[in-house]
Amino acid sequence: MFFDDRYSADWRSLWETAMKQELIQMLQVGTFTLMVGGLFSCTQVNNSGMGILSSNVSVSNISEVKQQSQVNSTVYLKGDVGKLIPFLEKRAYELKDGTDTITVVTKDPFPKQKQEIVIQGKVLYKSVPAGGQEFGEFYIEEQKRL
Repeated sequence: MFFDDRYSADWRSLWETAMKQELIQMLQVGTFTLMVGGLFSCTQVNNSGMGILSSNVSVSNISEVKQQSQVNSTVYLKGDVGKLIPFLEKRAYELKDGTDTITVVTKDPFPKQKQEIVIQGKVLYKSVPAGGQEFGEFYIEEQKRL
C-alpha cells in the first residue's frame, strides 16, 4: 500500500478525498469530448426541407432553450459562431448569443468563426452519467441555416 504506519488516518483520508475530487474533475473535463463523440456515432441529422423563415418566427435565446428542456422541439437561434469541432462525417460548432453557448451539429460546411448566423434546429439532449452524477448536455441538430 502507498501509505505505511507513519501516516495518520486523517492524512490518508485527506489524500483519498483529494484523489476522488481529481477523478471527478477529470470526468468533467472529458465529458464534453465524450458527449460530442457519442453524438456523432448515434445521431442522424434530419435534412428535412422546412419553410422559409418568415418575419413572424421568433428567435429563441440559447439560455431559454436550455432552461425549457423541450427535447425534439424546433427552435430558431441567432448568434455568433465560436469554436469549430471537425469530425469525419459531421461537424459541430459553438453558437453564442450573449445569454449562453450551445453546441450545434451539422452536415453542412462550417460557418465562418465570429460570423453571426440564424439557424433552424432541433433541440436534443445527450445524457452522460458518470460517478452517480449527470453531466449531460443540450445541443442543437441544425436543420437549416437561414
